[in-house]
Amino acid sequence: MAEKQGYPHFMLKEIHEQPECLRNTLRLQDKYLDLMATFLDRAREIFLVAAGTSYHACLAASYMFSKLAYLATHPVIASEFIEQEGMAVNINSTILAVSQSGETADTLEAVEYARLRAATILGLTNVVGSTLTRVSRVYIVQQSGPEIGVAATKTFTSQLSVLAQLALRVAKIRGKVGHRQMEEIERKMMEVPDIVKRTIKENEEKAKRVAKKLKDKKIFFFLGRGISSATAMEARLKLMEITYIPAIAYPAGESKHGPISLIEPGFPVVFICPKDETRKTIVGNIMEMKARGAMIISVIEKGDEEIKKLSDEYFEIPGSLPEVLSPIAFIVPLQLLAYYIAVEKGLDPDKPRNLAKSVTVK
Repeated sequence: MAEKQGYPHFMLKEIHEQPECLRNTLRLQDKYLDLMATFLDRAREIFLVAAGTSYHACLAASYMFSKLAYLATHPVIASEFIEQEGMAVNINSTILAVSQSGETADTLEAVEYARLRAATILGLTNVVGSTLTRVSRVYIVQQSGPEIGVAATKTFTSQLSVLAQLALRVAKIRGKVGHRQMEEIERKMMEVPDIVKRTIKENEEKAKRVAKKLKDKKIFFFLGRGISSATAMEARLKLMEITYIPAIAYPAGESKHGPISLIEPGFPVVFICPKDETRKTIVGNIMEMKARGAMIISVIEKGDEEIKKLSDEYFEIPGSLPEVLSPIAFIVPLQLLAYYIAVEKGLDPDKPRNLAKSVTVK
């Protein structure tokens, strides 16, 4: 039986378990990763199908496959898959379905539809013996252990780790990444668990303090560019799920196409700002929001003094990561922030209203 082991809530326990869960993903058997990578390399077209948090992992994965393996993939929300892509699915299609429980109704319906059209089904899940493992040609179990809190935390970062490893292996097969770059990314992957551990340690007290400051805000923006737009969407979902505060997430470049009209003095805008090729542009987006009176909360790499000076509050990630791995660490302070805002509001983050851990009905 799962126990809280001294933590006030399962969600906080599971946030703290992430370093060990990430280490577990780095011990997955090579033969299964290589087999799935081979199927992905041979595919004519690839759909990444999932719901909720798992969809955000797929969104991030589409950037990983593109940037590392030069492979185009199509992330699709499971409940929309049949309507959006159904008639295009055929024997040349490959579906990589991602589901923590392996029982998500919308994901399984999409998988069954694709299977009956002769598509190849691949699965990534956290539950051995789940329906997804039974219907997949190849499946990987991410080894995160049971997740009791309704809001996914450790399963999200573990999914990202597995998907990054798959992208790297496809890149190797295709010869798209130089030997030195490959070694550097692999070395950084081994450092990720420790970076996440330090991120939790160095940001938890600040998350508590900032939560007190933000708990009465009525709406939030989350903005990122590139792969960080997936991080922004996941951070928004965590906040909405357990604090019941409405929130909007956009790729930062889209904020000028409507959402910026909402900005008024004190409006909280959260920016995800790794030191990647999007950083220069995101600084411009921060300035746009700041000029309109927004309260800027940023997640930055340690030592990014320029963005620190532009921010009202900031969370620092200790250590640098390649762009494709950045969501694994950059989401963590925002998981903590959502958790502590919920606690400040007197809510139970483990049992948000109207939500179930596994959505097994349509």
